[in-house]
Amino acid sequence: MSAFGRPGVADMDYSGRYRPVRPLRAEDDFNHPVEPHPFFNESRYVHLIDGRQGIGGWFRIGQRANQGFSEMTVCLYLPGGRVGFMFAKPAYVSTGGIEAAGLRFDFDVPLRQSRLRYAGPVYLLADGAAMEDPRTAFVPQAQVDAEIALSFNAVVPAHGGELLGDDGAPFDEGEGRYFARAHFDQSVRGHGTLRVGGERWSLDGYGLRDHSWGPRLWQAIPWYRWFPCTFDDGFAICVIVVQKGDGELLEAGFVHDGGGTLRHVHGVRLQTRYDARNWPTGFTLSFEDDAGRRSQIEGEVLASVPCRHWRRLPDGRTDKSRIMECMTRFRLGERTGFGMAEYLDHQDPADGDVFEGIRAGR
Repeated sequence: MSAFGRPGVADMDYSGRYRPVRPLRAEDDFNHPVEPHPFFNESRYVHLIDGRQGIGGWFRIGQRANQGFSEMTVCLYLPGGRVGFMFAKPAYVSTGGIEAAGLRFDFDVPLRQSRLRYAGPVYLLADGAAMEDPRTAFVPQAQVDAEIALSFNAVVPAHGGELLGDDGAPFDEGEGRYFARAHFDQSVRGHGTLRVGGERWSLDGYGLRDHSWGPRLWQAIPWYRWFPCTFDDGFAICVIVVQKGDGELLEAGFVHDGGGTLRHVHGVRLQTRYDARNWPTGFTLSFEDDAGRRSQIEGEVLASVPCRHWRRLPDGRTDKSRIMECMTRFRLGERTGFGMAEYLDHQDPADGDVFEGIRAGR
C-alpha cells in the first residue's frame, strides 16, 4: 500500500506500457543502495509557486555516487522578471543526508512532510534570457547572498514506483535509454521565507516534488513535455508527454480531484506556442482520465529559464539537451493555478542542433 493507503501494483509507470511496478514505500523518500551502473543517479526536485505574488522557484539535487560528484541547482523567479540562479557540481556525494553545495533536503514524515534549506550565493540576472550564455551571465558582480527555508506538506499520494522486469528484478531500460526507471511525483503545499541580497519575501503556495533513482542519461530521449500544477488542496495535475529513445510516444500522468484519489490520464493532446527564439509562450493541453472525463487546460508562460545538459561523447562530439523551465499560469474552466511547464529537447547535431520536440510539432 502507498503512504495514503492506496494500492500501487497497477500504477501507471513511465515506460510506455503497463508493466509490473513495485509500490512505493516510506523509505523510498531516502537514498537507495548505489547500483554499479556508472550513471546511477539519485535525483530530487521540488518547486513552489506563490501565485498571489507571482514569485517562486525550483530546487534540485542529483547524487551521482559512481561518478564522484553531485549536482545542485537553485532557480528563483523574482519580481520584475528577474531570475536568481545557482548551479554547482561539488566533487562529493553526501553520505549523511541529501545535501550539496549549501542546499539540503530533509524528510520529517516520509511521503508526507519535507523541508529544504539553502544558504549560499545566487547570480541575480535581469531575466531568464541571460541563461542562454551562462559564462557571460555568471560574473562575480552578479552574485548576491541568498537564504531559503521552505516546508512542504503532501496534498495527494505520491504517484509512481519502481518498474520491474518480468523476472521481478528492477527493469532494464536498455543501454543508452536510461532515464526514469524508478520515479515518483507528489503535489504539495508549501510555505517559508526567501531572502535574496537585501530583499525578503514570505512564500505561501503550491508545488510538486519529484524523486527518481537508477541510471540516468539526459540525452536518452529525444524530447519530453512535463506539466505539473497543484491548483489547490482539492485539485492537481501532473501530465507528461515523452518521445522515448525507441520511438514510442508515452502520454501519462495523474489528476487529483479531491478525496485522496489519483486518476491516471491518457489521450494527451498538446499544442505549444513558441516565439522567434523557440521559447514556449503558452500551450493548450487536453487529456482524458480513467473516469472518462476530458479536460482542457490553457497555459500561459510567465517566466522562462533555459537550462542545458551537455555530455562529451567518446569521439569528442558534444551531445546536447535543452530544458526550458517555465513558471506558468494554468487555467481549467473557472480554476486558475500556478505551476511549471518543462520542455526538454535533444538537439540533433547532425541537423544543425534542431530541437527535436519542436521539429515533432510539440
